[in-house]
Amino acid sequence: MKERRHIIIASHIVLVGYGHWLPNDPRGSHSKSVGAPHIAELGPLHQGRKPVQPSTPELREFHKRAATALNYPVHWFSSEERGAIRDAFARIHKEHRLTSYACAILPNHIHILTRRHALRGQSIHDLLKKDASEAVRRCGLLPAEHPVFNAGQAVFFKPEPSWVRECATYIMDNFAKHNLPEERYDFVREYDGWE
Repeated sequence: MKERRHIIIASHIVLVGYGHWLPNDPRGSHSKSVGAPHIAELGPLHQGRKPVQPSTPELREFHKRAATALNYPVHWFSSEERGAIRDAFARIHKEHRLTSYACAILPNHIHILTRRHALRGQSIHDLLKKDASEAVRRCGLLPAEHPVFNAGQAVFFKPEPSWVRECATYIMDNFAKHNLPEERYDFVREYDGWE
């Protein structure tokens, strides 16, 4: 029997607001290294999500120490900034004819699941990050030198329809996890089984 070749159907892109979920976060991360020595001192790197998660007090203590080690204050996206990001994403989808199956623009990070496109997942990540950063800056709530997002890329490829469906559900469940009402954006459409 011929082995089925996996082709990427969609890319799960995650943009993390500055100061949130550092590479050596005690919950684990997808980072392969910690670039800044003063951040590396906060704790060891653990690739992938840890099977046993740290307690709330442990996590609070890490974030307290991290806040003093960062070059700038941790930034939470205001509702105005989240709206500006939404509008920037809508424009990018129209200009580049992107299709997305789920998106959650949250106070400290963003998830978006985009269908395969002529632009590769990493290029879509960079385009979204650039335009979202510019949208946040136009709101005027951050000093010009303050980073909007953490450095690096987080792009996870989905080669099976079941993976796309599970990822879309996971993304939309984030609204409830952050005590926000679920939002449906005009540039998102329900996954139709496309492969």
